[in-house]
Amino acid sequence: MSTMSQASFRIPPVAKQSMTRLLAEAKRAGVSPEEYARNLVEDALALQREAEDLTFEQIMRPVRRATGKVSDAEIVRIVHKARVITD
Repeated sequence: MSTMSQASFRIPPVAKQSMTRLLAEAKRAGVSPEEYARNLVEDALALQREAEDLTFEQIMRPVRRATGKVSDAEIVRIVHKARVITD
């Protein structure tokens, strides 16, 4: 069995709404808020590591399968439109 070293730090204050949601999700998952927050960080970092190893083509493969033949230009247009809407 390997032993992982652990480090800890304090999280700066977060919005009350975020903390309320974190507490509710931790309770729903049956874990402490600290464990839930740690899992969020570890999962996000693992996802980032995985994404860094993928090419744009690999990332877009599921999108292309779901949408059929959509050109890169059309995808850029859709993404740009979505960004404008959310800004």
